[in-house]
Amino acid sequence: MSGSWRLRPAAWIGATATRVVVLPLAGIAALALVIRLGGAVGPSWAAAPPIAVAALGGLIIPGWSIAQAWGLRGVTALGAAPTLTAGILTLGSALAQPLGIPWDRGHLLIGPVGWIWAACAAAGALARRAPREPGAAGPPSCPAPLDARGRLALCAGLGLAAFMTAVPVIRSTGALDSPMQASDSIYHLSATAFVRLTGDASSFGGTWPLYDGQRIYYPMVWHAIAALLPGGVIEGSNTLVVVLSSAIWPLSMAALLRETLRRAGPDEDRGVGALLGLGTALSGSVVSVLLLLTSVWPYALSVCLLPGCLALVTRACGSGAMGGRRRAHALALAALGGLGVIGAHGAAVFNLIVLAGPLVVRGSWGPVAAAWRRGGRGRGALIATATAGGLLVAGAGWRVRGSLVDVFSYQRPPSNLAETVYALTTDHPLLARFTPYIPGNALVVALALVAVVGAWRGARGSDAQQARLWSIGTGAAALILLLAAGPQWPLRVLAGPWYTQRARIIVLVTIGLLVLATLGARDLARAWAALPGWRGRLGSHPRRVALAALAASLVLAPAWRWGLKAEIMEAVHDPRRISYGTMLSDAELAMIRRAPQELGAHALVIGNPSNGSAYLWSVAGVRTVYPTRLLPISPELEWLGEHLDQLGSDPEVCRILNERGVTHYYSDDARPDGATGGGRQPLWGWRMDQVPHEYLEEVDSAPSGAGSTATLWRITACG
Repeated sequence: MSGSWRLRPAAWIGATATRVVVLPLAGIAALALVIRLGGAVGPSWAAAPPIAVAALGGLIIPGWSIAQAWGLRGVTALGAAPTLTAGILTLGSALAQPLGIPWDRGHLLIGPVGWIWAACAAAGALARRAPREPGAAGPPSCPAPLDARGRLALCAGLGLAAFMTAVPVIRSTGALDSPMQASDSIYHLSATAFVRLTGDASSFGGTWPLYDGQRIYYPMVWHAIAALLPGGVIEGSNTLVVVLSSAIWPLSMAALLRETLRRAGPDEDRGVGALLGLGTALSGSVVSVLLLLTSVWPYALSVCLLPGCLALVTRACGSGAMGGRRRAHALALAALGGLGVIGAHGAAVFNLIVLAGPLVVRGSWGPVAAAWRRGGRGRGALIATATAGGLLVAGAGWRVRGSLVDVFSYQRPPSNLAETVYALTTDHPLLARFTPYIPGNALVVALALVAVVGAWRGARGSDAQQARLWSIGTGAAALILLLAAGPQWPLRVLAGPWYTQRARIIVLVTIGLLVLATLGARDLARAWAALPGWRGRLGSHPRRVALAALAASLVLAPAWRWGLKAEIMEAVHDPRRISYGTMLSDAELAMIRRAPQELGAHALVIGNPSNGSAYLWSVAGVRTVYPTRLLPISPELEWLGEHLDQLGSDPEVCRILNERGVTHYYSDDARPDGATGGGRQPLWGWRMDQVPHEYLEEVDSAPSGAGSTATLWRITACG
């Protein structure tokens, strides 16, 4: 048995209690402090700590236990845990549906998720019981534990990143039950509500209620997680946004930076904690991740998990004495982590190709070339592996071919190239219009350039090698970003996997720049220590460099653009500031919450989904014909939306309404101008707002802003 399993029982129990009990309690205390500092957010956030602890514990504990079973320790085990958890959730949710096991808290541990969790942990324990290989003693590829100062620096970095994100996010969200008003969030809120109703969270058809019964592929890990959280759908989703942006993201980055920084020699171990704390703290200075969390939640979840997966890839592809069996263990964890980020969103396949590709090529080139040169069984195994991998990729591609066609054929007009270059160097949002906050996050770019220049000017060593590999991946991401912003020409198709949307691509540049910036800070510390008069004063203690960089970043950003983070969240929550048109006023939201009592348990409402009616399902549990803004997949429902204004004159309209059991109509006479604070423009079905009132009976109404009114009606024309 491995040495770590021979710990004294008291020591093992104490270490486990620290992680499983103390950390969640610390999370509760920290969130309570943040809510207290939030001030004006109101009493509704008092319900958030249990939801946040459930989200944090649910994402970390299963993956952490699997990582421990496979021999992973320290920061890497903790930061990579959420992506490992996502891997078992991906498999578990896909298996639960065909087995007829509902997706809910009561069946979670006794269903496929529990089975897979136990199997992965048992497999790791059994693998570690195997006899050690010669020359592979000890837990290879695991960084040495941080010293006390290093742990303190890391905790301070994590705390600062969490605080500087969570407070403005909570303050700008408003009430805990304030629904996010963005196109994608309507879809995800409705999908989560349906998962709670149907118990189906499979990515292979779990969205069937949104598509009139048709089963299509759509990534459902976000919805599977949100559906299991206590409280309502809105409360769970808002809390999950806070948890991902302020906790999971910096923790995941910490794991990646730890695996990258461990390549240094043992004489620098005493200073690695300060640099790790700096890089982790700087992960809280970026806004590109937060921007994704304002709408595209499944993709944002995948992005928050991506650094943890890259940490596992870095570990598996690293150099050093490892042995075949140990390398296989590392690859097994990396594969499970990869499944987690890909299960969260399919675009992670391309994200991994861009950022992990250089690491994988560099790590596998030597062993693959050696096996090929030897010929015989080695060459045959390589051919068989390549063939199996190709067939697996082809099969998976064929299975989701419809989604791939939609992504690559998505048409988006060209963007402003100069604006994109500015955003690239300052990490500024590439959606809507926000305060520039010059010079933005330029210090991160400057530190990254220090690492890149040093690496490509002939520097040797593991740090230089890491910097070269990360500069390749980051440069590729930047090139794809510029292609997405550029004119319509053939190479623009390379940005297709990201819907040619710049905001989805720039986050890859963000991850690469954070890694390079941390390596650049280490280069500066070395250069400073080598200056005459500083030798011995700085030496292997780069704390002064880390503190100076951190202070400069807070001043220049300024304070990591606290106000910009607030603007980003207000642009999807505050009815007076919503960027692309407001769908719900506060009074209108209150009317929707009254709807179950006003309409009855069997009501089915039809209305233009862009005027607020789509929220009836996720906010109040009242069924709607159109629970998303998308054009319905059903030709009959599309026809109905285009001809609803003919209610009372075309018998076919009443036939469809009666056949489907539609009882009520939702209207809003707010002008759909798409302006900030104005009404949201419909994607389709403009005639749904023009139904004659003589065939309706008013049930309830509320002001929806600027002198307009939202109204719930009973349909009387089809009795």
